[in-house]
Amino acid sequence: MHAVHKQSLAFMYRKPPEHYLGYVVGNKKPIVLIPGLFEKWHFLKAIADPLSLQGHPIYVPEHIGYNTKEIHNGAQLVHEFIEENDLNGVIIIAHSKGGLIGKHILAFHNQDERVAKVIAIATPFQGSYIAKLVPHKIAKEFTPNSKIIQILSEQKDVNQQIVAICGIFDNSIWPSSNCHLEGAKNIQVNVHGHHTILFDKNTRKIVLDEVEKI
Repeated sequence: MHAVHKQSLAFMYRKPPEHYLGYVVGNKKPIVLIPGLFEKWHFLKAIADPLSLQGHPIYVPEHIGYNTKEIHNGAQLVHEFIEENDLNGVIIIAHSKGGLIGKHILAFHNQDERVAKVIAIATPFQGSYIAKLVPHKIAKEFTPNSKIIQILSEQKDVNQQIVAICGIFDNSIWPSSNCHLEGAKNIQVNVHGHHTILFDKNTRKIVLDEVEKI
């Protein structure tokens, strides 16, 4: 239900609100939003809005659309977006596939250290067995034995820059095995649902706390 509701909001929130970049306080770190597969930026709006009100500039790479490109292509697009906007000390807040893109950026596109942290919510770092049931060719990237999942799994050095948040039940991934990331800060919240977690008050509090730690 949360996913259907958010898709309907795509028609209401076609553009990010002006306060995302118009209400910046002091030296607050820039936030870059990366949604999941078949999602747009507004899926992360409930988390981004409080951060904006605290003075963090919120950047939305709208050109990734519904995030249906391959992970390495999505990472390249977001990396270029960060460079074009000359952002430093970036905190990426991502959902699902977006977290894999965030890790790809840390591993292969962060020689300039522009990205400081990735906060990944319900991200299948170890892949998802449910991916084979999704009738879209790009979903094959999320199977546990896919090439890109294996490549990212080997990049352990960047895990310390990742906060992995998951629920106790997820209809798309197995939280205890698929979402857990060795070497990262793993946090579990009492939430059921792959998209429900984005609207949970404890998830928002954790994200706010982690952002302020930079």
